[in-house]
Amino acid sequence: MGDTVSQLFVDVSTLPDDVGGFVQLLFLGFCYGAVLKWSSDLISDGSELLLLVPSLAGIVGSVVLPILGAVPDGAIVLFSGLCENAQEELDVGVGALAGSTIMLLTIPWSISVYAGRVNLVNGKTNYSGRPRLSPPNNASLSGTGISVKSGILFNAQLMLISCIGYFVIQGPAIAYHCAKNDEDCDNSGARGWALAGMITCICGFLGYLYYQIKTADDESRHDKLEQIIKDGIKTGDINIALAFEKMSEMTEVSLNSDREQALIQSENNELDKRFRNTLKPFFKMYDMDNSGTIDKGELKFLFQDLRQPIDNETLNNIFDEFDADGSGGIDFEEFCQFQIKLLQDTKKQKVVVRTERPVSVEEDPDSEEEEMEIPEDLADLSPEDQKRKIMFRSFRMMALGTVVVLLFSDPMVDVLSEIGKRLDIGAFYVSFVLAPIASNGSELIASYNYAKKKTEASASIAISTLLGAACMNNTFCLAIFLGIIYFKNLSWVFCAETIAILFAQIVMYFFASQRVQPLRNAVFILMVYPASIMLVWGLEKAGLD
Repeated sequence: MGDTVSQLFVDVSTLPDDVGGFVQLLFLGFCYGAVLKWSSDLISDGSELLLLVPSLAGIVGSVVLPILGAVPDGAIVLFSGLCENAQEELDVGVGALAGSTIMLLTIPWSISVYAGRVNLVNGKTNYSGRPRLSPPNNASLSGTGISVKSGILFNAQLMLISCIGYFVIQGPAIAYHCAKNDEDCDNSGARGWALAGMITCICGFLGYLYYQIKTADDESRHDKLEQIIKDGIKTGDINIALAFEKMSEMTEVSLNSDREQALIQSENNELDKRFRNTLKPFFKMYDMDNSGTIDKGELKFLFQDLRQPIDNETLNNIFDEFDADGSGGIDFEEFCQFQIKLLQDTKKQKVVVRTERPVSVEEDPDSEEEEMEIPEDLADLSPEDQKRKIMFRSFRMMALGTVVVLLFSDPMVDVLSEIGKRLDIGAFYVSFVLAPIASNGSELIASYNYAKKKTEASASIAISTLLGAACMNNTFCLAIFLGIIYFKNLSWVFCAETIAILFAQIVMYFFASQRVQPLRNAVFILMVYPASIMLVWGLEKAGLD
């Protein structure tokens, strides 16, 4: 299969063995990597988009997201073992596996600490005070940092438990040791342990999915869904009506006619808290003078950003009702009640595009020139229609992304292997550095975007996502790898690489056990990445294959 797919692409071994040919090889690698990065983003964005459909969110968040997130790495591992010289090409696969696992646990983690840092006051993070980071560019190694929720430690423990597959194969592999280029070595004994390791990884994979399903309603999952809802509103995929329905489902509040009124009467319940958290960043965006109030002109554009068009008459009537003191502005509390009243009065909401036009406080909301055009494909959509559109868009993105990943992974393996040969560098090292850039770029960007919101919840989301990705590599991807070893009767000659993977995860477990992580942690965490490469090199030089 791998060779069949390769016939659709340039045979990199036929490129000229000179500088020009090497430039062509690098260009092909760049193109394939860019396509893999794009397809990985499609899979990630499409699966997260599906979380906005209440009836599917549980299975998507618990099963679909973890599996599809591991598909790019799994595909590279798979195709590295499907060619004729599989034993040699597996260096690319193990490089992708090790590089992906270690890169995800180091570079994005350190970036998250840097991006999410706030001032540390008496050893505690300043998330409640204003400003959170002072001065704005403060980069004190001991005076700034992040804090994460206690659940991060349990996620790190799961990561270590998921490493058991490495121990199952590595111990017997030492007993039946074969050199990497020893074709006459009898590894029949180790082959059975590869099967045992594969079964162990599959059990671990299924166990991890079961854990995901059982914890589908935990606080960290809700925090992530809350952020996805905000992003969905910003991008125009949903409006506030569907967002509120999703939050109602998250908090197990029945969708009855009195739900909005119950929300008003019980300001301390979870639904109320999440509803306010969703509205707050949009409100603050238009409270440009930090006065705590916005006027009628700003309010109309705020509703447009919430994908909730409102006519001028309704705007004037409700604004006058809530602006009881006649000050010409409403505060956040009044706005929340204002929004709830609209949800009561309007059961079918339209979706509109976000205006990029700057808002002036002097603009007249009654002006006809302010009315915005609604694209045909998004006009007059009810929440149910939005769900159908989201599902179609999501499945299309995930299907296309998965097909492209499977199509381009094999030629990418060939390119990485050829680069190693021409530079006289082991394919493992080339794949270790380059493969994760293509397959895990979306996780790096996502963790940064979460962390820069500078809250404990967002920092916890960023770190837990990275730990979850490591668990998937330790189970899903390793199961594929061990399956190749067993079914193609290959040798497991990756002791140095295994030690490096375990070393990185044990070190990161130590950092994950710290609730408060000062910025100096980011420096040490970043150093784990090159240290892992050097560890593999040193062990191989010492003769430990």
